[in-house]
Amino acid sequence: MTGGPAVLVGIDGGGTRARLRLATPEGVLLAEGEGGPANIATDAGQAWDSIGQALDLALSRAGLSGAECRLVAVAGLAGTEVSGAVARFLARPALFARLDIVSDAYTSCVGAHAGEDGAMIAAGTGMVGLAIVGGATRRVGGWGFPQGDEGGGAWIGLEAVRLMLRAGDGRARPTLLSEAVRARLADEGAEPMLWAVGARAADFARVTPLVCALAEQGDVQARGLLARAGAEVEALLAALRAADGFGALPCCLLGGLAPVLLPYLSAGAQAGLSVPRGHAIDGAMLLARRLHEAAPEAPGDSQPE
Repeated sequence: MTGGPAVLVGIDGGGTRARLRLATPEGVLLAEGEGGPANIATDAGQAWDSIGQALDLALSRAGLSGAECRLVAVAGLAGTEVSGAVARFLARPALFARLDIVSDAYTSCVGAHAGEDGAMIAAGTGMVGLAIVGGATRRVGGWGFPQGDEGGGAWIGLEAVRLMLRAGDGRARPTLLSEAVRARLADEGAEPMLWAVGARAADFARVTPLVCALAEQGDVQARGLLARAGAEVEALLAALRAADGFGALPCCLLGGLAPVLLPYLSAGAQAGLSVPRGHAIDGAMLLARRLHEAAPEAPGDSQPE
């Protein structure tokens, strides 16, 4: 971990999964690895385990040992804005010789615009908008689930479960969507009416593909949920562009839900979006390269963006 040639590590850690990439300082891809959820505010220990799993897998695929190289990493992680979350994560045993921690929104924006100024809305388990101009950033949304992240995968899943609960106890008529959610949870061995007690954002997000599938089949209620999520995207976009100095930036729609929600945006909103030049892990790799080039042999500090 501390000796040998430098290997750059880019990490994208969200509420559902972690992705990790290894590359040489010259940009040669070595390998990638995957792990479980990596929201450091929700569970710093789980995030550490997920990133460790992804690292071990990538090193194995690259035929490397952590002891043979000096791992210089930048991790874009969900939950960095929560007080104490970064400290709790860094209290775990070190996985890297150098590590800088920023938000997953920051690495997404850097990746989307290849390091240049720009804005983005990330629609995944959560939902957040971020713009970068020089050293200044503006963030809208993404304040955590369930109090925020409206329009994201966890929110869509939660709304679908709420519909199922209302139908289940007689407050509303059963629908195709409510019955599909009930059947899915029952098939997993859960009691549908109690399943949500203690469920986390990633658990609710697992319901969202069912909503998307029914929407594709024309179910009105499922399409209505996705339309509401699309309206949240447009609200974030309007808030980003309302701030002085940020209104003219190119803006991308990113994340696993981006292609799902794009058709639910107005024609004007769709026309105003740019094609992303990269993704969150590309942004993390770019930042890792900058970190290495700024001080190739220096120990690193970890500071959230």
